[in-house]
Amino acid sequence: MADQNTSRSQPNSYSEVLTPTELFAARNRSHKIPVRGQKDFIPDGSEEQKQRLEQALDEHWNLISEERVERLGSLVKGVWIPEEQIIELETPAGKFWQTMGFSANGKQCLLPEEALFLMECGNVQVFYQGLPFSIQDGYEKFLSVNSISFNQYLVYGHLKRLGYVVLRFNPSSEPTAYARQLNLPVSKDRGQKRKRSPSPSRESKTSGETTVGQMEQDHEGEKSVNHQTEMPEEEPGCKQEVKHKEWWSPADVSTITESSSTTGSCPWDFSSIHFPDVGSVLRFHSKDAASLTPPDPSLLPGAVTVGPCDIALWRRRVNLKEIRMSHSDQRKEDEKYRRKQDINKDPEVRRCRTWSEYRQLMTKRRSDVGGRPAHLWDREVKPLHDPAQAIPHEELLEKISIIKSTNLLEGASRLQPLDDWRISFSVFQPDSVSSFKKSSPGRPYVRMVVCSFDGPVPDLSALKQLSSQSPEVPLVFAAVDHGDISFYTFKDFHLPRDVFP
Repeated sequence: MADQNTSRSQPNSYSEVLTPTELFAARNRSHKIPVRGQKDFIPDGSEEQKQRLEQALDEHWNLISEERVERLGSLVKGVWIPEEQIIELETPAGKFWQTMGFSANGKQCLLPEEALFLMECGNVQVFYQGLPFSIQDGYEKFLSVNSISFNQYLVYGHLKRLGYVVLRFNPSSEPTAYARQLNLPVSKDRGQKRKRSPSPSRESKTSGETTVGQMEQDHEGEKSVNHQTEMPEEEPGCKQEVKHKEWWSPADVSTITESSSTTGSCPWDFSSIHFPDVGSVLRFHSKDAASLTPPDPSLLPGAVTVGPCDIALWRRRVNLKEIRMSHSDQRKEDEKYRRKQDINKDPEVRRCRTWSEYRQLMTKRRSDVGGRPAHLWDREVKPLHDPAQAIPHEELLEKISIIKSTNLLEGASRLQPLDDWRISFSVFQPDSVSSFKKSSPGRPYVRMVVCSFDGPVPDLSALKQLSSQSPEVPLVFAAVDHGDISFYTFKDFHLPRDVFP
């Protein structure tokens, strides 16, 4: 009773130490979040609906105004350093140190978003000039232009509460396009202890200068690689003139290298590879043609030599006899051909009154037989392909495809850097927490780009820029709408083709 009278007589007094009665009350306090139930969309003016809304609001404000009680011994103390935008820990860190924090000058430090999240979880107490920070002070001091924004922290806290490991994205840890093309190993400097990652806001200020220099290096690297791949074309063995068509077809080495690097499909163009037709050689050439010419030496390994191919054995196996029809079948074919040529029995021809009408009829029939009717080919809008043209299936599908397959990395190095869009976090899956190491975190599950529903939608230029910064890890856009977070992703697509590549 004395404790209750004391609390009533001094309602505005603040004390970090609670009385036994307050400790027992906090211990027996319910930790369940109130359930709102089904949402009321349209007010009906009834008293029942008014009571439900008042009850929901009271539960909401009681939950927000409730003070959390933690043991002082379980709190990790830290000091806020505004000049460096970090929190320096004065007591040893807890279990959270496995996935959070970094070391600087032999001391354990936390980033602003990490400290604010741990303050909300009741694990860290931050002091500044000897006074403790409240949650409201943390939101005011830690979230600024020099660190991260409010929307970025909402996404960070949401992912951390789901169990993900979230780190700031560090562009310097990513290999360049030239290093990825040469498959160079990761630098040893990246395997040391985790250091402080640059804040997303500071990164946007210096991204313009660094990206332009990096783009020039990547462009020079691409030129050097292309120059090296084009060297075999200058060998004298590749430029031998051939008088007649060979059964082999030399492939362009630069084309193969370029196609295999941009797409994951087979680099060979099977439509340009011709196999020997022994039957045509025996039919249209003299009987002395008993061998096929050898292939181009540039298509063979250096120590391999191939001579002419003897086809004398195949000459005895291939049936070159012409098909001869019987006398009755030949007579039927002749009769059928004669009937087709009997123009006097054609009703359309009999309806023609003048020679001009007859010529118009023949012109129309020739266009129909040739597959080019006037109502299709003599107007502005024409078909995508002429059936009279015989082309491979792959070229046909490529010709008639309106929606093309896309690759977000194509042409990204030639774009100008953007200040409005940047990657904020690298996200690792929850099942990797037990084996996670900050010194070598490995490849992230996704990388997060934070945006707002009130802002613009990323265009193709922004998608290409961001994809070039994270070519091997998928990007996810977290759109924040007044606390509600929705996740979207944009990926490459390849149209299906019912033909062998």
